[in-house]
Amino acid sequence: MQPHINSPLAPRAARKGGYGFHYFPDEEHYRAADLERWLPELQALGASWLTLRASAARAIPEPFINGLVQAGIEPIIHIAHGGIEPFDLEELASLAQAYRNWGVNYVVLYDQPNQREQWPAGTFDQLGLIERFLTCWLPAVSVLHASGLAAIFPPLRQGGTYWDLSFLRASIETLTAWGHADLLPDLILGAYAFAGPHPADWGRGGQTAWPAAQPYVTPPGCEDQLGFRAFEWYAEVTAECLGQPLPMLVLAGGARLGELDPATGKPLDAAWHTTCNANIAHAMTNRHLPDYLLNMNFWLLAADSPPAAAAAWFPAAGQPLPVVQQLSKTAPGAALTSNAGKPGAHKRLSHYVLLPTLEHGPSEWHWRAAGGFVREQHAACGYSAEDAAAALEVTVVGSEQEISRQVETGLRGIGCRVRRVAGADFGQLTANLAANALPIPA
Repeated sequence: MQPHINSPLAPRAARKGGYGFHYFPDEEHYRAADLERWLPELQALGASWLTLRASAARAIPEPFINGLVQAGIEPIIHIAHGGIEPFDLEELASLAQAYRNWGVNYVVLYDQPNQREQWPAGTFDQLGLIERFLTCWLPAVSVLHASGLAAIFPPLRQGGTYWDLSFLRASIETLTAWGHADLLPDLILGAYAFAGPHPADWGRGGQTAWPAAQPYVTPPGCEDQLGFRAFEWYAEVTAECLGQPLPMLVLAGGARLGELDPATGKPLDAAWHTTCNANIAHAMTNRHLPDYLLNMNFWLLAADSPPAAAAAWFPAAGQPLPVVQQLSKTAPGAALTSNAGKPGAHKRLSHYVLLPTLEHGPSEWHWRAAGGFVREQHAACGYSAEDAAAALEVTVVGSEQEISRQVETGLRGIGCRVRRVAGADFGQLTANLAANALPIPA
């Protein structure tokens, strides 16, 4: 008998945007010293997400999670479970509740169920692979929902032993046939988006743009989902099955060192790696990618040993890869670390009111709401965090989705006194601004 989900479903994910990283490829780097070592690097790179490998047997330590959350970095806990086998649901419930209490929203169960090596020996080729996987996954994701965590379908291997697009379609169709149509509109799709040896726009447009692409066969001159734009191909499948694309959470992706140039057979160099990943980061930061894409986490922040160490942005020995310097220059809020903005530097402005720039451009709504406050405070006002860095007092107007906590933290780090004011509607925002007025010097 197929399992049934009884728990209430979490609301559909709202887009946060931004990029981040896959942390170490193991479960061993969660000490206080590790947080102290890596949090400044993540902030300098503009990261707002971090994928963390975890075990079902024990939680990542609370102080490590809290440090990320307080810094405005969204953790994605990935419990691969060592393969496709059932979870101990009581242990999983305790783990899920702990993570939820610590501010975690995303816990992903299983990894690449379309890949043979993820299954116990001799079981992959048995009949009913999709049904057998869902029989493991559904009760476990039900436990997560009961704790208030999101329901996330695990990431598939791009391509894979069982073709990823076919596996995804069959899974959705099976869930529908089993009577779980109520789950599907609220499901989040975990994904990998590795570029392979291709440029960042490989596969753009999905199957619609490349109809000749077939499972395991990509004719010359054709492109497929084996690149960064895999999410477009997955979105097509979910839209065809459900009427709209599912929100997508990218656990790892981007360009990796060591990929072989298909034209020459030689490894692609660091310049290619830098250019490809910088283009992806720019597209994600400036919201040039689809709204259903919640994030983009680059592989790989760091690693201690081969083979993963070869792809780490921060090798265990030697200097960081060139892409680190490139992203540090262009990361959101990077200009806040300039010499002019260091702690103790002279502030040429007494008060700056920082307004958000939204997807459609500068927010006139916030400008109108803050107008009276700006006049009464004799404050400078605008949309530039770099200009705000020149002020002693900064009023950040808007939620953390509108102006990130990273910007707020960066301003504090260079000596600004920062307060954030938000409101659910125009009247509440203007009232909250009035309540946060600063004394005006005589």
